[in-house]
Amino acid sequence: MNNSSAQINANQNNALKSTGPVTEEGKQAVANNALKHGLFSKQLILKTESDAEYQLLLDGLRRELKPVGTLEQSLVERISVSLWRQRRLMRAETAQINLNQKDSSLINMINNELNLNHTGNEIKVDDLIEYDQEQLIKYKAIAEEYYQLDDDMELNDLTLIQACAPLIYQELIEEAKTEGESVEEYIKNFESLSEWVEYLINFYHSQIKIAEQRPLVLEIVRSVQDKQSILQGKLRDSLAKYQVMLDNELYKAIKTLRETQSWRLETLESVTDENGFVLENKP
Repeated sequence: MNNSSAQINANQNNALKSTGPVTEEGKQAVANNALKHGLFSKQLILKTESDAEYQLLLDGLRRELKPVGTLEQSLVERISVSLWRQRRLMRAETAQINLNQKDSSLINMINNELNLNHTGNEIKVDDLIEYDQEQLIKYKAIAEEYYQLDDDMELNDLTLIQACAPLIYQELIEEAKTEGESVEEYIKNFESLSEWVEYLINFYHSQIKIAEQRPLVLEIVRSVQDKQSILQGKLRDSLAKYQVMLDNELYKAIKTLRETQSWRLETLESVTDENGFVLENKP
């Protein structure tokens, strides 16, 4: 036995002695050596994905492409892997867009674009929905009642307010009831009845202003949503490159499979023709 043969035998014997990781932790570490987080995982089925769904995809491709033999089966599996990863890519893109369109993200984007940060006029979550039109009608009706009251004397006369401004009076009753007090007791929390009326009207004026501005705010929100529905920057470029790579892998696998099937059929035809057999189901 020469030195080369002896060295080969020694290497083989050493390889047999290597059993790999023994502990469960070691086995798991080795199993995940090639695992990357998220989209670019080399481990085909992620924890958030379904083995059954992938098997349905593979079985469907096998029925449609009718592979014969190990080589063709392997090519169909390559096609299924490419399609599976393309599905994952679509889910990843959708998830990122949904994340960008969360209320908190939209609010930050809008306030940044309108330079409203730290001004006290920042757009808030409540500004992202249509204003309640019934409430707006009510606020305007109450404001109109206020304009019909002539002077402070009427504003401080509970009987006149009850008679001439029933909506304002109803608001007073409801606020007093909320506090668990009678109307007379509740008014004592203010310097005068007119002070409460002014407070109420100022609040409703602010609400009317907000309601009138809401369509413009919502238009801005829609504009930001449209912008956020298209990924930007490095993430977009990264996903686009990954899509191109998957497309290339898919097309190569399909092309190779078709060539392999054509070669098989041509070879089979040649053999059967030479031996006098007739091919059934010949395309």
